[in-house]
Amino acid sequence: MKDNYDLVVIGGGPGGYEAAIRAGQLGMSVACIEKRVYKGEPALGGTCLNVGCIPSKALLDSSHRYEATKHDLDEHGISTGDVAINIEKNDRA
Repeated sequence: MKDNYDLVVIGGGPGGYEAAIRAGQLGMSVACIEKRVYKGEPALGGTCLNVGCIPSKALLDSSHRYEATKHDLDEHGISTGDVAINIEKNDRA
């Protein structure tokens, strides 16, 4: 690892990693520091990408689809068998 950088970005969230990428594109020597570790590996993206906004929206979308499948499709003459939620499959974060 180098000792000197033109820019050190603290936080690998959406703003941080974009800043680091752009600085690199402009020819700067860049270090991006992120404390998040996922499954033993460093993880960029910050809280929003990994556990906050985006995963929450994906789970919310899945819950709406589940509700519609269980309760609204019958109005349209569509019958389904048992419908269940598999959180492990839905959890992409």
